[in-house]
Amino acid sequence: MNKFLKWLEEKMMPVVVKIGTQRHVSAMKDGFIAAMPFMIIGSIMLILAFPPFPADTNNFIGKAWYNFANTHFDALMIPYRMTMQIMVLFIATAIGYTLAKSYDLNPLSGALLSLMAFLLVGAQAVNGALPTTFMDGKGVFTAILTSFYSIELMRFLKARNITIKMPDGVPPAIAASFEALIPVFLTVATLYPISLLVHHFSGYSIPELVMEGFKPLVTGVDTLPGILFAVFLAHILWFGGIHGAAIVNGVLGPFYLINLTLNQELLQAGQPLTAIFTQPFWAFYIVLGGSGATFALTCLYLRSKSTQLKSIGKVAILPAIFNINEPIIFGSPIVMNPLLGIPFILAPMVNATIAYFALRFDLVAKVVAQPPWTTPAPIGAMWATNWSVGPAILVILLFFVSGAIYYPFFKVYEKQLLEEEKSNISEVEETGISA
Repeated sequence: MNKFLKWLEEKMMPVVVKIGTQRHVSAMKDGFIAAMPFMIIGSIMLILAFPPFPADTNNFIGKAWYNFANTHFDALMIPYRMTMQIMVLFIATAIGYTLAKSYDLNPLSGALLSLMAFLLVGAQAVNGALPTTFMDGKGVFTAILTSFYSIELMRFLKARNITIKMPDGVPPAIAASFEALIPVFLTVATLYPISLLVHHFSGYSIPELVMEGFKPLVTGVDTLPGILFAVFLAHILWFGGIHGAAIVNGVLGPFYLINLTLNQELLQAGQPLTAIFTQPFWAFYIVLGGSGATFALTCLYLRSKSTQLKSIGKVAILPAIFNINEPIIFGSPIVMNPLLGIPFILAPMVNATIAYFALRFDLVAKVVAQPPWTTPAPIGAMWATNWSVGPAILVILLFFVSGAIYYPFFKVYEKQLLEEEKSNISEVEETGISA
């Protein structure tokens, strides 16, 4: 174990930290975080437009909801179309802003340049209208690539002083707009001809080819081995003291959006949903109560005989309800603690396996909406599946499963702490008698 911890600390962690803090990865992660409010609002409107009740329901609320949605369907779908169906525009803009800022370039110019770069190859006008085919999750990889390209081109020109400089005294906003003129021109002059040539010789657009190229990876991530690998990597990093969920979910963001978009399209078409691995699947099933699925462990702490563990439980229980568990991760501690590290890694992997098969065999409804990840798990799981009850039952089952995994390790750790606390009390008493 000591050799493993040494290898983890000296060999693996520096590499992963370097990847996680790399500016392009960080920009991509921040881009998806910035787009999250639009996903949430868009998902709410989709659920309102597609009530979880049949047309012949006798439920008073269900009948009223269904009639309202049926009457105002087009109006309810407009906010969805202006958010989820053009989500890539928000992501491309946010990635460009963040990446440009990391290079000390004008972030607003970078954001707009990034947006234009995607539109050049992903949404070329047809009959005077911009198609939205690849403005949702299907265009996310194209948006990432074009954002990176446009900002790197902007950085390249800036570093070589290839720019239009205005005299001193010109307002900064005007100077910035002229400074962006050459990057805009060269982005158009390179990306647009490439897009035309690709379509001419292949018959496919760049987003179609990009999606086809990433298809095996998208499919692989949505399998049980792909999910378990992501879960293991996130939690082994946490065990080493690095916020593994932030790193792994930053990379998984495009896959989450693609799967969510696919399920939403199938919902609108009235077809069975197919995608499993989405952000709500991670938040409400795999990491119930936060990374490591520690909500059950927090409840065990509340009933502990150890003063230390009971105190941690009291502090950690409220954040844990909202899937925040840094108090228990660092208070226990779980970091670099093999005794708690084993169930910390094992519990979410078992949860992922059970939840995967529950969704794979349609025992539980699949995700069609994007609630905030801080929503308490039973409510969040129901919200994400258009208020189906099955997900809440699955959450409760996973709570007991993760509790059963933690329990023997908790009891051993509790015993150790009780002996330490007893020893400390004895030392204090002896010191008092001596005095």
